[in-house]
Amino acid sequence: MSVQDALALLRKAQRLYVERNYEMALVELDEAANLAPDIPEIYFWRGKTLATDLNEENIKAGIEEISHAINLKPDYAEAYFERGLLYLQLGELDKAAEDFKKAVKLSPRLSESYVYLAQIELAKGNTEKALEYIQKASGKESEDNYKYYFYFGKIYFNNKDYEKAVEFFTKALEKNPYLVDAYDLRSQALKELGRYEEAVEDLKRAYTLMPEEKRFFVEISDIYFKIAKKLYEKGDIIKAADYIVKGMEINYDIRLDDFYKNILIEAGEKATETNPRQAILFFDFALRLIDEEDIVKAQAEKEEIKNLRKRAISKLPLKERILKKLEDIYT
Repeated sequence: MSVQDALALLRKAQRLYVERNYEMALVELDEAANLAPDIPEIYFWRGKTLATDLNEENIKAGIEEISHAINLKPDYAEAYFERGLLYLQLGELDKAAEDFKKAVKLSPRLSESYVYLAQIELAKGNTEKALEYIQKASGKESEDNYKYYFYFGKIYFNNKDYEKAVEFFTKALEKNPYLVDAYDLRSQALKELGRYEEAVEDLKRAYTLMPEEKRFFVEISDIYFKIAKKLYEKGDIIKAADYIVKGMEINYDIRLDDFYKNILIEAGEKATETNPRQAILFFDFALRLIDEEDIVKAQAEKEEIKNLRKRAISKLPLKERILKKLEDIYT
């Protein structure tokens, strides 16, 4: 095994990170570190991945990993930036500011550092200094620049003032309707506000502008599951099941907990008499959510759902019933 093998594992871990498979990403990074303990990028990604958990212990562990990357590579601009973000999450504003200043000094393209420096200054009550940093980030003093509104939106978003964030992202998009990041972040803010349908529309726009970014599809499916939960709590079981199906159609291999499977079964039973086609669809998707770990339990669940599905098929018109049975035999 060689350094090249370690780099291959690092690339694999980066792909897993993008796919949000953080646990497996860490496995690959641990192996890469064993093979080549002197590659700073491995520790950078270990720190970045650990911190996705967002609990204090993991954030501190992430800082340690990234600090090790910086020790190995003192001019590692991205590492200073990432560590600054982690210090910011811990509320260690002075350490965060120091890292952001170092990051942008080493790499002027990391101008987003100014956004977080502005956020820190606002938190300290230094409004004028915050504005200076925003102007540095946007590249212009004029409020006609879309970046000015975008970065203010980002500050409000980071401070969890989602109403204000939506307002500023909207202003940014009025000036630049092709700003993918603004659609993305506005969708996240709208999701936090419970405005799910609007969030989906923003993600669809973002995907239209950047179709190679598959993450937007995953985000849409996540929102559909949130809508399903909300509808179920309101007692609209059929519509809740519809949204679960929509989410699973987008993210085909997703694993959901029993809560969603049970909604599909309940909705299927409810729809059997009035809309057997819909009931069959719900049962088909419920079958996909069975946990196969306990084989005996899984087999019993499958039999139960298949019996419910057979009952729904029996409610179909004769011709459809025959076609469905032939389809099942074929598949």
